[in-house]
Parts: sequence; structure tokens; C-alpha cells
Amino acid sequence: MLWNLGVEWLFIALAVVGILSFILGLALDSIIGDDGFGGTGNALIMSAGFFLTIFVANSLGYNLREVKLAMIVGLAGAFGGLFVLAATKTVLGRG
Repeated sequence: MLWNLGVEWLFIALAVVGILSFILGLALDSIIGDDGFGGTGNALIMSAGFFLTIFVANSLGYNLREVKLAMIVGLAGAFGGLFVLAATKTVLGRG
């Protein structure tokens, strides 16, 4: 899916995911508090997790032509990555 996007659409996708991740990162920062990475850190982790998950799914042969399926896979990767990193930070910080 990412390979078939033109440069303009790729930049639009990066901007939309980045903006929504930042808004959600700020909200999650107020919920998670010290166990998170700050608003910007949360946004960077979620944006990277979104695109990396789509990239890995494409590399494994999954067909993500439908935008709904790509969004579900990307969101699962974004929240999963943030969860794993925040849980690791919490466990290591309290040890």
C-alpha cells in the first residue's frame, strides 16, 4: 500500500497521522503522566508504530488495499508500540 502512493499522498498521510498522533499524544500524556514520554514523545512513538506496522504487514504479504483495514492495522501497531514501551519504562523505573 505504501509503495503505491504518490509523493503528494505520502506527505498528506504523514501530515494527517502526525497531527492526529500529536493530539492523541497530548491527551494520553495527561492520562499516563510520568509513565509516558510526554506529548511529543507519545506522538512520535505512535506515528512510527503506525507506519512501521503497515510496512511490516505489507512485507509479510498482507494486502492492505482497503483504507479501513490499513487504518486498523496501523492503529493497532501504534497503540501496541506505545503500550509496550510505556510498560517497559514503568517496569524498569520501579525496579
